[in-house]
Amino acid sequence: MHLLLALGAAITFAFGSMVTKRAFREGAGVVHALVVNNALLGLVFLPLLAVESKPVPWSDWHLPALTSLAFVIGHIFNVVSLRVGDVSLATPLLGAKVLFVALIGWAVFGIQLGTMQWVAAALATAGVAAMGLTESRSGGRAGLTTTTALGSAASFALTDTMIQSWGAGFGVWSFLSLQFVGLALLSLATLPWFGMASLRASRRAWGWILLATACSGIQAIIITSTIAIWKDAAGVNVVYATRGIWSIALVWFLGHRLGNTERATVGASGMGLRLLGATLLLAAVVFTVLEKRP
Repeated sequence: MHLLLALGAAITFAFGSMVTKRAFREGAGVVHALVVNNALLGLVFLPLLAVESKPVPWSDWHLPALTSLAFVIGHIFNVVSLRVGDVSLATPLLGAKVLFVALIGWAVFGIQLGTMQWVAAALATAGVAAMGLTESRSGGRAGLTTTTALGSAASFALTDTMIQSWGAGFGVWSFLSLQFVGLALLSLATLPWFGMASLRASRRAWGWILLATACSGIQAIIITSTIAIWKDAAGVNVVYATRGIWSIALVWFLGHRLGNTERATVGASGMGLRLLGATLLLAAVVFTVLEKRP
């Protein structure tokens, strides 16, 4: 059941990425994907404070706050990658997140990597290279989508590492609640920089904005609650990493209905390379998780 839920979250994330791209085509801006989306996520996760059985250690408020900062940086990178690039390129690259978790542990905390994790690093490198070859074909800025998508994966990996290190001692539900409230506040703090006028959009664009926000909230709730209840983060992350392959499938079979032209601009060979890269990244995730299992 919990892996089926993770699969649903993966498909929802991939579909939400396509909807976000459509919202940009209708005139939405970065501020809608950043401020509106994260403010609503904060409201959705706030009730988790009432679920927590442990008292909230308010003296450690900075822990979820720092996690919020890492998350918002990752979200900004993700929004930019979708703004300037293709869904079928940006979304699969997020699969490198699990590998980044291992690499951050190795580089920052001195955690030794096993043979499978080094194999995973090689597979991920090959996957990124295969996908990067297709970026220039789609008319995007060379390397920008790849760089921002990988930056997003690294930031989200840091977020996961912080949750893993601090969540249990703080109280998982209250930590997640305060983390997303912090995300909302940090995002709202950028609004004066963008200007209130940046929130203006056509009624048609707002429909896509709200649908993208709903997809974001649904998949976030599914993933966090599934990990918290079934405590199988490894298995859930493997299934969740299939969102890259699902994004390519949705672009191929459903893209034309959402005004997505990636299938035409990249071509069959380019989409094939992206599928190969996404598959290699998924294999890297599997190898990384297998190394962690007893």
